[in-house]
Formats: sequence, structure tokens, C-alpha cells
Amino acid sequence: MHPCICAMLRWLLGVSILSGAGAYHSVGRNGCGGPARHRLSGRQRPAKSPRSAKAPRPAKSKKPMLRQLTITTACLAALLACGVARASDELAISQVQAERVGIETSPLEQQPAAMGLSFPGKITVPPDRTRLMNAQLGGRIERLLVRTDTAIKVGDVLAELQSPALAHAQAEYLVAYNKERLLRTNLDREQQLAPYGAVPKKQVIITQNEYDQARATVAERRQALSHVGMTEPQIEKLTTSQVLDPKLTLISPIDGVVLESTTMPGQTIEALAPVFRLAQLAPLWVEVQVPALRAEDFAVGARVTLNGHDCVGRVVSIGSSVEATSQTVIVRAEFDDPDPDLRPGQMVEARIAPSTSGKAEWRVRSGAMVRRGSDAFVFVQTSGGFVATPVKVREELPQFAVVSGSFRGDERIAVRGVAALKGAWQGLGGVE
Repeated sequence: MHPCICAMLRWLLGVSILSGAGAYHSVGRNGCGGPARHRLSGRQRPAKSPRSAKAPRPAKSKKPMLRQLTITTACLAALLACGVARASDELAISQVQAERVGIETSPLEQQPAAMGLSFPGKITVPPDRTRLMNAQLGGRIERLLVRTDTAIKVGDVLAELQSPALAHAQAEYLVAYNKERLLRTNLDREQQLAPYGAVPKKQVIITQNEYDQARATVAERRQALSHVGMTEPQIEKLTTSQVLDPKLTLISPIDGVVLESTTMPGQTIEALAPVFRLAQLAPLWVEVQVPALRAEDFAVGARVTLNGHDCVGRVVSIGSSVEATSQTVIVRAEFDDPDPDLRPGQMVEARIAPSTSGKAEWRVRSGAMVRRGSDAFVFVQTSGGFVATPVKVREELPQFAVVSGSFRGDERIAVRGVAALKGAWQGLGGVE
């Protein structure tokens, strides 16, 4: 035990003994078993009659003495509880004592240096590189012109549907268009006759207002047709021919590939039902599962490579939360020019260059570490015993852990009998 703690214990023990002796003499002076209160020189005081004799004075309470002993005991317990050795204190243990309790040591093993650390990852598509193709109106699928994994270009027709709702929208557009044409003709005629007084000025204003409303309605109906998938040439053809065409086409908005097709020909779908999922395969993301203890070793911009693939990426984000089951953090890497054989959902082995690449790391057996709260320690052998040395855990595996610390590299650490060393380190005994 630490010398300061031993001195404090001796002081408290002395205070306890003195307090007990003082209480004893105090009780004796009060007539509770101590010496007589009065002594006469040469003669004794005559005895008083039973009637005049006073009743014996009651003894004072022993509570002050008990309270003092209780406080002393509590202080002793507190000191014992706090009597944990510091990390830098050396445990004086001889070779004979070490052999008696089964303490064995092993050389500290340095973790092999590498250009990076490998972790499992999954290929994903960045959210801004995917498109979900929905049917803007309900209908029956007539043809699917592409399938899963088909390469597509902007403007390619993906599917054709027969949609009664589209025919209804076209009819509303034609009604508004024809009304707008009629009002335009009437307004031109009234404006020509108004200077001669043939048409009242008020009528010209009313017709002008109706024409403006009709023109706004036509623009609205035309925009609705464009929203559901009709192109400008198709709308112009409808305007010229005045013939309804309920065929709704889904057209690709991007260059990419079809990742998923969720329907089949002849199927009736509702409005906004998903039909295809499209994606651009450059750039690609790799979501790397990094142990939570390792996440701080990496930084945004770090170099990332994939085992078996000739491409280089960089870290774009490091997750701020830990997955509860695997205790891993998602580190996302972006590859601007990925290999053509990389596909979304594919599992890969990613190698990330750590930001602490110049810092030495060491491999120790899991049973060689002891913990005090959130701190980890190993017992390093010295000429006179062992010293508890703090370490920082970088990675923890079932059989060993990778740690960093202030080591020279030639130390030996305890690998067996660690429980006895921990007991002696905390002042609980264990090595005799």
C-alpha cells in the first residue's frame, strides 16, 4: 500500500485509541466503575443515614464515544476504498513470488506496419445518382422495352402504358385550346369594329378578360400533359390532329443502367406506382464497416483502395453513430472512376490509409489487459517487479487486441497471473 495511506491509517488508529481512553476516564470520574470520588486524609467521612443519602448520579451517555468510533471506522473504510495504486507505481514482486502465483511474461509484439487497414465494405450508388421511375397516371402496362441491367441513354423509351386518365387529360387540354382559339378570333373581330361604334367598349374589355383566362388555362393543361410524360412533339401532334392518344410512355431522364424492374406486361398499376429504378454507375460509393475503436484513425480525404480492383477512391464521410449489433461505424469512400466489374450491392475488401500511419502499434493477448473504468492497462515487467502502463485500444479481437502506448519495443508484459497483479495493484492483496 502507498506510504501516505499507511501513515494516515496509523494516525487514525492513534486518534481512535486516545478517544476511547478519554471516554473511559470520563466515565470513571462520573462514578460508573472508576475510583472513589472522595478520599479523606486519615479518617473516613461518617456514613449518612439512609433517609439523608442521595440517590447515585446516573451515568452519562456513551453516545459521544460511539459516535467518535463510528467516524473513525468510516474514515478507515474510505481510505481503504481510495487506496488504489497509481498507474506509475511499481509493484515490488520478486521472481519467487511471481512463480508462486503463476505470473508469466511474454515479449511485447509489434503490430506489422501496413499501407492501410482492410475492412469489409459494400458497393452502393450515391443518392443523387439514382432515379425512381413512376407511372404518373394509372393504367395497364402494354410493353416493357428494357429489363434489369440494361444500359440506357437519355430519351430512351422504357415502357408503354394504356392510360384512360391520360386520354381525359388530353381532352381537357383540347377543350381549353379550342376555347382559347375562339376567344382570340372574337377579340380580334371586336377590336376591329370598336372604333366604328359597332361594338361597345365594355364588350371588348369582357372578351379580352375571357381570352386571358382561356390562355392561362391552356398553359396549365399543356404543363399537366408535360408532367405526365408527354414530350413537346407529342403535344404538338395532339394539338394539330385533335385525336386522343391514351398511350403513356416512360422515358429515361439519365444515362445509366436499370437496377430494378418491378412490373410485368399486362399489369394494371395505380398513379405514381414505381416501375423502374435507374442509376448512374459513376461515381460509386463503398460503405466500409470500421470498428468503432478504429474510426478516429481515419480522416476525410484519406486514400482508399479495393483489394483485387485497380481503382483509387477517397473518404468522403465518417459516420457519427455506431451500429448497435456490430459496433461498427460506416466510413464512406467515393470512387470517381470505378472498375466496370464493380456492381451495387457487391461486397469488397477496402483498404484505408490511416491518418496515424507513423504511430507504432502493438499486439497483446486479450487476457493481458486490465481495465479501470474506461482506461486499459498492461503490466510491464521491470527489474524490481511490474508497472501498470496505460494503453489505448485501437482494435479488439477475440484472441488479441491492437494497442498503442509509450513503449520502446523490448518490454515484456504479464500474460498469466494478471488477476493477482491487479489485486496487488489495487491494494487488495493477491501476491504474497
